[in-house]
Formats: sequence, C-alpha cells, structure tokens
Amino acid sequence: MDKVCCAGGIVLGDRGTIAMIRNRGGSGAWLFPKGHVEPGESDEAAARREVEEETGLTNLECIDDLGTYERYGMRIDGTDNLDTLKEIHMFLFAAEPHAELTPSHEIEEARWVSFSHIVPEIGNVKDRAWFTTVFERIRHAIQRD
Repeated sequence: MDKVCCAGGIVLGDRGTIAMIRNRGGSGAWLFPKGHVEPGESDEAAARREVEEETGLTNLECIDDLGTYERYGMRIDGTDNLDTLKEIHMFLFAAEPHAELTPSHEIEEARWVSFSHIVPEIGNVKDRAWFTTVFERIRHAIQRD
C-alpha cells in the first residue's frame, strides 16, 4: 500500500461559511480543498498552494493547525481505494472579506457552505468523522468575528 502525504484547509468565509470543492470527473462528493505535499514543501505551504489551486483563494490568514488524520484515497465511484493511504494535515484559514471562489480547471465546482449545514455536505465518511473532532474549534473561530 502506498502512503501519501497531503495537506489542505478549512477556509472560513463571510458570515460563517466554509469553502468546499467538487473534483471534475470525481464521485461528485463535496470535499475540503487539499492535495499532495511536494518534496521539500512544508505542510502549511502545501495547504495554501492546494487551497489556491482549487479555490483561487490567496492571502489566507492561518488561524489554527487542525492536526493530521488518515484515510484511504477515493475512487471515482466514491469508494475507498485500499491501495492508497493518505495522511492528511489540515489547517484552519480565514479568507479575505468578500472573497470569491474561482475554481481551477481540475475542480468542477467550488462553493461557500454555511457552517450550520457543513457536516451532511462532507462527501467522505472519514473526512466527516475527522471534522466532528475539530467542530468546536472551528465554531469558536467563526464566533471570534
């Protein structure tokens, strides 16, 4: 089994929203922006690069390091790819006020989702389970505004 290091972000927008993406040619699942860490790249730098590549968001404020979790890769049909184990390091970022999402060609769609509706929108069971472990930290960060 291959182990892949990935990094990404929960990106807060205006009025308690969070950026989510849906990959082109994928399962149709809504996910947080994330991707592979390049050799010599820090996890935070990789997370910022992946967020920018997938959502177009730049000048992000890093609010918190949300830690690391593991899950299998996803096949196009949404099932687990048991040949690839991903170690995913996530960060909590805040976008600039009134930031607009401009997804890249690899992303079918990007949208802001209300924090109060985010859990059922997360299209991967392991991502959803991990998110529940940081839910209160994110809620607290939203309330700081």
